[in-house]
Amino acid sequence: MRAIILTTQRTGSTFLVECLRSHPEIESSGEILNGDPDLPQPAYRGPFKDVVKAFRYASSGAWLADRWIRDFYARGSAKVRCFKAMYNQLSRPFAMHYFDANPDIKVMHLRRHNLLKVHVSTLLMSKRRFVQTRSPTDAVWLRVDPAQAIASMRAARSVQERFDKAFERHPRLQLAYESLFDGQFLQADSSRAICAFLGVPYSPMQSKLMKLNPESLRDMVTNYDELSAAISKTEFADMLA
Repeated sequence: MRAIILTTQRTGSTFLVECLRSHPEIESSGEILNGDPDLPQPAYRGPFKDVVKAFRYASSGAWLADRWIRDFYARGSAKVRCFKAMYNQLSRPFAMHYFDANPDIKVMHLRRHNLLKVHVSTLLMSKRRFVQTRSPTDAVWLRVDPAQAIASMRAARSVQERFDKAFERHPRLQLAYESLFDGQFLQADSSRAICAFLGVPYSPMQSKLMKLNPESLRDMVTNYDELSAAISKTEFADMLA
């Protein structure tokens, strides 16, 4: 069975990939559309990360998306084979052709409902050496521009809706970041829903990854009161909770 995790950055997608890989009948990979190998590896975060990413994308042949995806699904032996497909990768020219031609591919659409935390977490990426962790990590603080945060959330919501429509012919399962984590295990309800959707026996799934940032925005944003005052006047007021 062919499947994808449709998502974007800072949604818990790497955690989900690892959890799926712990199931005996699922083979799950990372961002193959960026030229990443089938088995996820720690991302290079050094000063030349953009150069390394561009070289891997060009040299791997991932830019020939149709062939690259077809060859990926042809490998492996598990009942289910899936990979992580990011919005920005699917926005490249011709990247959607394979999926348009194969509406039977199952789509697990992973979203983080709190778009404000997505924006803050994305900003924090530039302040950390690693974007995932396997052990407790100190908090990092930053100032968040309210106008930029509001614009980012509106753009993110628009992109989510666009890709929901783009995959409307495919079997879809909606997943939420907020329903993923039970420590280092995938929450039981989400695990059962995924197994039923993919047609595999239920099995507890887990990852070695841990949450990187605190739960509360107050523990990350230096100008929280200013940000809160601005956000509370918009359609995103509930995301301050």
